Amino acid sequence: MTARFWSLLGVLAALLAVGLSTGGQVYYFLFFAFVMVLLLSVASVLWTLFTVRVEMKGLRPRVERGDRLMTIFTVRHTSLLPVSAIRIVLCAPSAYSGTQEISVATPPYRKKTFRYLIACPHRGSYEVGIARFRCQDLFGLFSISRKSGQRLLRVDVAPKVHAVETLELKTQDMGPELRSRASEDTASPSDIRKWQEGDVLKKVHWKLTMRKRELMVRTYEESSRPDTLIVPDLSEIAALSDQALSIEDAICEEALSHAKAQLEAGYPVRMPLLAAHPAEIAGQFPQDLPMFLDALMRVKFDSPYAYEQVQMQMLRRITRTGGCVLVSCKFTTRIADMALKLARSGVKVKLIWITDSAREDALEMVERLKMENILVSLRNPWSDE
Repeated sequence: MTARFWSLLGVLAALLAVGLSTGGQVYYFLFFAFVMVLLLSVASVLWTLFTVRVEMKGLRPRVERGDRLMTIFTVRHTSLLPVSAIRIVLCAPSAYSGTQEISVATPPYRKKTFRYLIACPHRGSYEVGIARFRCQDLFGLFSISRKSGQRLLRVDVAPKVHAVETLELKTQDMGPELRSRASEDTASPSDIRKWQEGDVLKKVHWKLTMRKRELMVRTYEESSRPDTLIVPDLSEIAALSDQALSIEDAICEEALSHAKAQLEAGYPVRMPLLAAHPAEIAGQFPQDLPMFLDALMRVKFDSPYAYEQVQMQMLRRITRTGGCVLVSCKFTTRIADMALKLARSGVKVKLIWITDSAREDALEMVERLKMENILVSLRNPWSDE
């Protein structure tokens, strides 16, 4: 019921009071005329609301952030009484509200088909579909809605991947592991196996060969390629809702893009996600990228740890780390100092700062990091470049 309905009730009460006090028939006529309008209005709304049928097609289960879903709607109803419009309430991925309304006007017993674009501005997993029907009469007295009864479909909006430079890591970029291996006896074999075609004679274990009367070969542990550690900042972002979502998208997309570049270059990738429910994603081949994509699409920015604490935890576990990519929308002196500690421990570090305005003191810290051979890049969260 709208404000007009309550105004009409006041008018009806006034007409009835005047008619009873004066006995004038014109007041009774107006009273019953308005009552008929009231009854016709509610009848038209209810008739339309419970006979309307809406079909929605074109939803895809997975899209990329920034894409638009082209949907096709078919609307039909059998109400002979006129209404102002039929409103379709959609559940849709949106930065401001989880619902959108589409207004449709169609004559009875006729199908109306139209297209509608649903924007997907932010990453995440959403339920999309028709939630409710809303109908309003011609006079604006009643606005009644009901549930559609249709099942909502799950639509995953994946972060967008863009091209980034590979963080080139050499075998000697093994961080602390290089120093630990310096004291190892390289002449000690890790295992012994039977001789295979192509083995060199200097690897043959002659004493064991004479004992077993078959060629036995020493095998040595080969160092694998250094890992790349990608650490996104998952602490809560102090900004307006839409701005925070855009910054979250930028952080996830930078982390995903660098994971893709490193995997395609043959470097194993580890990505700790220290949110309220911590997890760690690890992969060695490009085929493992969907694991990173799915995790970054669903991760929440509710970490109880400050980013400096996360960096400190990473400093304790970089035994096999050759490169580290830090992604954050915050850039403080403590974050810069932790990046320097990582670099001085033998790890190749890249810092990605998500910001649209760089402070003068922050730019000075950026130059200081670059002088220490730390790669630093700035990413505008409101730009797709």
